[in-house]
Amino acid sequence: MYIGWLKFVDVPDLLKIAEETGWLVDGYHVKLTMMHSPHLCYGAYDDGVLVGAVLAIEYEVSAMIKYFMVKPSHQKQGIGKRLFTTLFGVLQNEYPSIYLHANPQLKSFFEERGFVSVMEVGRFLNVGKVPPFSFTNAQAKELDSGNFDAIIRKIDLETFGENRMDFMLDEMERNSSLKFALPNSFQHSSVINARGVYLGPWQCKAGHEDEAEKMLQGVLYFRGLKKVLADVPMGNAQAVDLYEQYHFQKKGTFLHMVYGADRNVKFENIYAFSL
Repeated sequence: MYIGWLKFVDVPDLLKIAEETGWLVDGYHVKLTMMHSPHLCYGAYDDGVLVGAVLAIEYEVSAMIKYFMVKPSHQKQGIGKRLFTTLFGVLQNEYPSIYLHANPQLKSFFEERGFVSVMEVGRFLNVGKVPPFSFTNAQAKELDSGNFDAIIRKIDLETFGENRMDFMLDEMERNSSLKFALPNSFQHSSVINARGVYLGPWQCKAGHEDEAEKMLQGVLYFRGLKKVLADVPMGNAQAVDLYEQYHFQKKGTFLHMVYGADRNVKFENIYAFSL
């Protein structure tokens, strides 16, 4: 067993591990993470076969740990601990703030390493059952702002307190991307598999809930009857209420956990996290 940097040829095996462990993983997003932060993407190999992985995305002053998983047949052998220790050791020396979305079953694992729970994150799902609503061509045109990049830069900086654009703009330039922008909000969604759409990142400045509702109507209108998934901070009551109003159901829970400096994230602006 050895720990090494992930390679692009490992992506199909990583997706298989994700399927076995029940994690929602998108191959495009994995490859993009490996392109931007190759030195922060580690795999565990047993006789040359990938059996576990952990990746991280680096921003201006923080890093987010993603896709921490071990093949079921190799769990409870210390592999996950070795993977996490390898990555965490690098991040601790480079970033004052590190965060992740944890499976609640691993809460104590991360707490033992100094992480603190900040916010519950709910995974909401809509399977094409929505209340009747009116959506016109004029509304669709309004959402199609040519100012998307400028709006996202301003709002995301206000929400997270750092420049995250190098990765995020690439994240939202895939063939299936659908991007909306209004003066105080932006929304992105993309097809992640044959079964559904992932909604995020999506941010709307507090006090502009009318814009958020227009965007939710827009994505439901344009995405048709596909399943729509979103990971939502449960502390944003306005967002949770909006999802429930449009017949989304909460299907899972994660914990937004932070190590190091408190970044004072404005969760009230977040209607959906990135994948």
